[in-house]
Amino acid sequence: MKTIDTKDYKRFNHCAECIDICRVFPLSVTEEYQSGSIYESQNCILIRHRNNFTFISGTPDESEIIRIHDLILAEKLKFLCNDSVLCGALQELGGVELIPRDIYSYPSDTAPGFHLPDGFELGNIDRKLFQRITGRVVPSMYWDSYEQFSRNGLGTVIMYGGEPASWAFSSAVSSKEADIGIETAGAYQHRGLAYAAAAALIGDILPSRRPTWTCQRSNLGSARTAEKLGFVRTGECVLIRGSV
Repeated sequence: MKTIDTKDYKRFNHCAECIDICRVFPLSVTEEYQSGSIYESQNCILIRHRNNFTFISGTPDESEIIRIHDLILAEKLKFLCNDSVLCGALQELGGVELIPRDIYSYPSDTAPGFHLPDGFELGNIDRKLFQRITGRVVPSMYWDSYEQFSRNGLGTVIMYGGEPASWAFSSAVSSKEADIGIETAGAYQHRGLAYAAAAALIGDILPSRRPTWTCQRSNLGSARTAEKLGFVRTGECVLIRGSV
């Protein structure tokens, strides 16, 4: 597969538009809101987001499937797919695990209301917090720099005593959609903070973009938060990655 020069990314917009799952991630790359990589071969295109979420446009032949499998193992791609035949072929090559994910859309045109517990304050993710926030789902995993994030992204944070307790941010942004990433620090969980941070972010996203949400099927907490916010499950896919 040939790696495409970044100056040519926009010509692959039509390929990203044809992807029918989590389209905001490949479009964020081809529309140049966020960084990533594009690989081109005879029968298919791979679009890889900065966080390694990777999507396919087209139908790969046997040799291309082997190449995709090699990339998953060698470059730690997180390959998202809803083609059962392709998923099965990659699984047969070995060394990978398949993780079901659910896809949610937001049908409302207004953001949900929320209430903060006493002592907590809502703010925006600024330069210091962009660098300071650590965890499993944080803006620095999805954005190259604070400059890129502040130019193209959105983020809310709930603070307690000067410490970031919970945050929600745009993990992927296209011209039409914004995917939401959330996390709550361990000491502050089970207080509804993720809901509040995400609700505030939805208010910032609307009406210029549509909020989207995806999570592993096993992540029941994320699914419950999405549904409480008003998201509706509209699809599913499989994430394929190297076996741990």
